[in-house]
Amino acid sequence: MVIYKISYSKQFKRANIHNYGCNFNCSWCSYKLQKRSKPDKFLKLDKIKKILSKLDIERVHFVGGELSTYPLLNEVAEFAKKELGLYTKIGHSNGYVIPNEYIDAISVSIKSLSDDFYIKHTGKSNKPVLENFKEAYKMGIKVDASTVYIPNLVEHDEIEKIVKFIAQIDPKIPYHITGYIPVPGAPWRAPSWNEISKAKNIAEEYLDFVEVSWFHSFDDYLKMVNENPHYQKVTVA
Repeated sequence: MVIYKISYSKQFKRANIHNYGCNFNCSWCSYKLQKRSKPDKFLKLDKIKKILSKLDIERVHFVGGELSTYPLLNEVAEFAKKELGLYTKIGHSNGYVIPNEYIDAISVSIKSLSDDFYIKHTGKSNKPVLENFKEAYKMGIKVDASTVYIPNLVEHDEIEKIVKFIAQIDPKIPYHITGYIPVPGAPWRAPSWNEISKAKNIAEEYLDFVEVSWFHSFDDYLKMVNENPHYQKVTVA
């Protein structure tokens, strides 16, 4: 798992550090919808530090693939936090590796409470994921969680189990439900808005902050990304 790009948002004073690679093999991974080849170059630690030092930023977000498995994450996060005084966040994680003390926030995908489900559909156990989620919260890291709602796979009953688990830790932990976008070779359909709404209603019975996202297609998702100011950025390395 390596860093291949750094992007910059002037409006939000944020640098995004982009990782390539993941230690999970999810059956429904949305990366299968994107035409991506392996990057032809990767950034060394010294260059990452140099670029971050020059940017007018207040935040560093680690994004792409699975950042928690990046071997130098601790060093980059420590530099950003201690040397530059920046807010650090892992933008999306499977939670398999616990974040270090220099991470301020992390978004964790909780796919199911079933270990058998995880092993079948990701190739990994969910035990480290659930324990690390609880431990990150205890460490004072700002955690939030998300789940992909997939009809006939991750259904409303599973959503309820997940939110009960989160609520036992803290009902104020933010939770996001994403509607599944079909990927090639996978048998599941996209959910309807009514199904997503029902999932949201269930989650709101246990948690204080619940959001959902739902797109008709991957093209609709890309349109949102292109139009939303939060996603506007330029590549600086």
